[in-house]
Amino acid sequence: MFERYTEKARRTIFFARYEASQFGSPCIESEHLLLGLLRENKALTNCFLHSHASVESIRKEIEEHTTIRGKVSTPIDLPLSDECKRILAYGAEEADRLSHKFIGTEHLFLGVLREQGCFGAKLLTDRGVSLDGARSQIAAQPPEMLGRSPRSPGIPAGYTAHRLLFNPVSETVVVELRRVGGEHLLATRLFMRQRNAEAYEQIGTPDENLSYESPVTCDKQPLVVFNSIRWDKSRTGGDWAGIYAFNLHTRELALCVSKESLIFEEPHTRAWVSALIFLADDGRKLFVNVGIERPSGSGGVVNYHLASLDLTTKKVELIAPLKDVFF
Repeated sequence: MFERYTEKARRTIFFARYEASQFGSPCIESEHLLLGLLRENKALTNCFLHSHASVESIRKEIEEHTTIRGKVSTPIDLPLSDECKRILAYGAEEADRLSHKFIGTEHLFLGVLREQGCFGAKLLTDRGVSLDGARSQIAAQPPEMLGRSPRSPGIPAGYTAHRLLFNPVSETVVVELRRVGGEHLLATRLFMRQRNAEAYEQIGTPDENLSYESPVTCDKQPLVVFNSIRWDKSRTGGDWAGIYAFNLHTRELALCVSKESLIFEEPHTRAWVSALIFLADDGRKLFVNVGIERPSGSGGVVNYHLASLDLTTKKVELIAPLKDVFF
């Protein structure tokens, strides 16, 4: 459900979870989401609340409104309340209404205001923030995800850094950059440079609908292995396109696992690799987050698992289920 979320929106959910745990809440409520929003996006605070005192008054009112229980350990997966689920759905609708391909903190802010009966909305409306007024102000502002101008030669404008790797064998820096404008929010590219070089160069030449992402490397091989997603302009999601390996010495790029070659022996409707986690030193075994759709009476149930993937045999072996929504 978070595929379209900006980094700020994802961190907002993390902060909301933290706030809920500090109040000892069994789930993430609208007021926790509001605190997460105000903590993550200071521009929202400055635009709609105008002062630090207003933010502190919101926190104080939440404390007075809440029966404080024992703090919940943050690793525990706190679920979203029903009203929070509606807020996230409203946020997606607000992004669509503005023709934004991503869902940012400003859209979640509007989602809180749309859930009129929730405590988070009351905290805002009591301070003079209205849904119509917020919509007008947000529509007049540029979207939150604007790429910074690059400082390093070879890095194009319109991208933001997402992940940094270093391969010690080839002494090569690898960066994953996420495009923040254009047709697809999550379209990413990989760039590399030798440790002492000044300029980056792009890994491969994927077409505009193919995203190279989730790279991993290891200590013993001059390799970077990464996932790929093919995006469809007519919808917001993408399809897994396979796993590539790139040799940092020879500059050879190869598709090493495709949808057709992936071997998963348990009964399933479809399986795909969601993210790469770790590459073994021999460069032959990957640990991955794999999505598996199994048949059921209602059509299909999707679950995610930590799994190992042998790049030689293309065989997937499940290790443990992944039930936390943040993975």
